[in-house]
Amino acid sequence: MSVVLFVALQASVFFISQYNNSLNRNSSEQSAQPQVLGASTSVRGEGQPPTAAITKKAEPEFSKISAKSFLVFDLATGQELMQKNTTQKLSIASLTKLLTGLVAYKNTDLNANFTVYHRDTSGIKPVLGLVPGDEVKALDVFNAMLIGSCNDAALTLADFTTRSTQTNFIDLMNAEAKNLGMASSNFSNPMGFDSQYNYSTAADLKILITETEKLAAFANLGRRTEYEFSGKLNSAYSTVATNKLLKNHPDILAIKTGFTEGSGGAMATKVKKNNREIVILVLSSGDREGDTLKLKDLLDTDFSWN
Repeated sequence: MSVVLFVALQASVFFISQYNNSLNRNSSEQSAQPQVLGASTSVRGEGQPPTAAITKKAEPEFSKISAKSFLVFDLATGQELMQKNTTQKLSIASLTKLLTGLVAYKNTDLNANFTVYHRDTSGIKPVLGLVPGDEVKALDVFNAMLIGSCNDAALTLADFTTRSTQTNFIDLMNAEAKNLGMASSNFSNPMGFDSQYNYSTAADLKILITETEKLAAFANLGRRTEYEFSGKLNSAYSTVATNKLLKNHPDILAIKTGFTEGSGGAMATKVKKNNREIVILVLSSGDREGDTLKLKDLLDTDFSWN
């Protein structure tokens, strides 16, 4: 067993014990549907996207794609353009944080301030270095988790949600996955650490991404390359985007990245073509950025966009 996997498993045990204990605390936060980043519903409101099917003009060649599983689809219509092993259950690393964010979004007020109760002791980067006892805004922690994939942000946001709802966060995650129809997925921690009980499929992640991308709180972060904020104790927190394609590819918008030794590289991105939004999802990849760009190139060469 690798050192990283051992640490991850230790962190998962630590997390679960924290949340079982947190159920006994009284919480003063009120659960409410947040109004954040200017909107809480669909951000695709500037006219209707094309509904005609995208046509294939050549058969794509996938021999140079390293990912065990991938899926490319039209976000508005759901039309699948390219795919491989979309029902294979795989570790998905920090793509898990999309569900963590959605559960927090639906069960808390992201505009609320809350106190950080626990320090993340897993030692697995990236982290914000959140200070126990500091008071922070939930939306700041949410944004840092999605942009910089900060593990302590995910842990702290999950704790806040547990205290707000008096319900174990893992139970909320799996209930939400079931409600969405993610029948081939299971979740055991909010960070995406490797575990035989934390997995999904490209087909299920399509459902999750379609849901989160309807919400401005998620979709408006697509071009953010960094994020910083301060807590009540004047602690300064900052993170940089984990999607390395943003710098040199202005037509790419980040959705979420992930990497662990067990899962390999994972990446969900979005590109805009002829008033369409196309999602490129790769899982268990040896080169997540390279695979994403190769699939993006195939969109240009093998499909018609009239």
